[in-house]
Amino acid sequence: MLKFSIKRPAVETSPRAWAWTGREWRHGASRIEPYQHPALCHEMISDGAAVAVISTERGHGGDPSTVGAPTRLAPDAYRARLRAARQGPLDWTVVELATGTATVRAGTWAVAPLYLAHGRGNLEGSWNLADLSEHCRVGSLEDREIGRLLRLQHRYTHDTVWQGVHRLTERSTAAWTHHGLSLTYPAGAPHTEPRALRPGADILDAYEQLLARAIRQRHFDPGSSAVELSGGMDSANVAAGLAGLGLPDITACAMLLGGEAREQQIRRRKEMISTYGLARDLCIDVMAHLPLSPDGRRADGQRVSPYDDPWTEAEEIMMRAMARAGVRWSFGGTGGDELTSLRDDERAPAGKIPAPGPWTGPRTLAVLDRINDGIAPSPVLYDSTLLAFSCRTPQFMRNGLWPVSPLADPELIRFAEWLPRPWREHKALNRLRLARLGLSPETVHAPIPENFVHAMNAAMRRYVVPFLGSMLRDGSVLIDAGFVDGDGLAKTVDAEFLKGPNEEMDRTLFQIASTEIGLRGISGGGE
Repeated sequence: MLKFSIKRPAVETSPRAWAWTGREWRHGASRIEPYQHPALCHEMISDGAAVAVISTERGHGGDPSTVGAPTRLAPDAYRARLRAARQGPLDWTVVELATGTATVRAGTWAVAPLYLAHGRGNLEGSWNLADLSEHCRVGSLEDREIGRLLRLQHRYTHDTVWQGVHRLTERSTAAWTHHGLSLTYPAGAPHTEPRALRPGADILDAYEQLLARAIRQRHFDPGSSAVELSGGMDSANVAAGLAGLGLPDITACAMLLGGEAREQQIRRRKEMISTYGLARDLCIDVMAHLPLSPDGRRADGQRVSPYDDPWTEAEEIMMRAMARAGVRWSFGGTGGDELTSLRDDERAPAGKIPAPGPWTGPRTLAVLDRINDGIAPSPVLYDSTLLAFSCRTPQFMRNGLWPVSPLADPELIRFAEWLPRPWREHKALNRLRLARLGLSPETVHAPIPENFVHAMNAAMRRYVVPFLGSMLRDGSVLIDAGFVDGDGLAKTVDAEFLKGPNEEMDRTLFQIASTEIGLRGISGGGE
């Protein structure tokens, strides 16, 4: 929720020197810029010896942002205000400056994670990784994080693909002093186990009430809000929750699939929109904006992060359409998969992690046993939810939107953890709720799987494989650095083209291309 560049004198000098410019707080060459959106509140406070910027997600009935000149508080009131911010139920970030130290803290949601780097007496932070390109050097790559990406073994961690550039994970603390920048993980968050149900318990009613509470606790304008109604169970339940609160002005939006599931998706969404009484529908065709398509952000040389969502090209078109329609809040189903997931001891034994493919270079091979080193402890939310936030939130914010994910609410997480397995398996909780609302069997149990396999296969053949060919011909960061073996990559590509048109292609090839483009696009610091 913040961008900042703090010079060492700003940590040494009186906080009274900070001034609000209408866009940011400034003190000499130092600046702190809040992301200004009606969903968020920002304020700068001081007790005369320290200064703090507090950014919080605005709760229902909460006061609007108080950006402006720093507010002077008595020391006890200053500390109480910091405690209140850190105990809030929604997202928050705090930057505190005192003599010789800058401290940055994140809350449990980390919807817009901060990326941090320092050098030459300067601490930089931003929710947009591209802002730190000066610190992103192709000669200083973080081997284990590159290995995680290429192997599709994503982990929630302070690491980024560049050494010296860090992600501030949930509840983490970063401290910048004369000795450098250090990041500290919190203690692992406790989680619970399934419980026996009380006779007569109305599980669906409890779910509806908790979801309604998760939605209501936020400040938002229904007429400026949309729900990403893909047709999946998670977004369908979020949309039902919004409708249940009597909010008819909500807009539906979605990316329409390709392949045989497309017409089914259109029918199912039409029924949901009619049942929920949503105001309008904004759809874009994912087949017209495939990953790596020539008119997308990856292909036209923009600074695309290696962590960006695979569908960033189509999402960009959708988000621009939402912004043009006056949408400022985007509700979605992120966190829903985790909410009804099975525990490790409830799943069938996991298969072995696939052996390294022929494309695997020596630097990737060397870190296979260190994939889990340095990862964050158990978070309050789920690590895969938090990784999804880091993939998608910056794109929302670049388009003037704030994403809202009520299914990631900690109270809902605890409720779902208590549920016996039959309520969670195959998303039974969500399906039963939609059935109780009167939706048709096709809408509750889609006969044809609705996913992006058809679109990804098309993208692989049209754009991804040609890009990999250019890597082999013209040179590549990943190949030159030893993370990808060029000869092995050529063999892998050849093998993929022997597959039939309806066979799922190896997603690793897209990940190689996406990581390569991200490294090229943001790396700006040379060696």
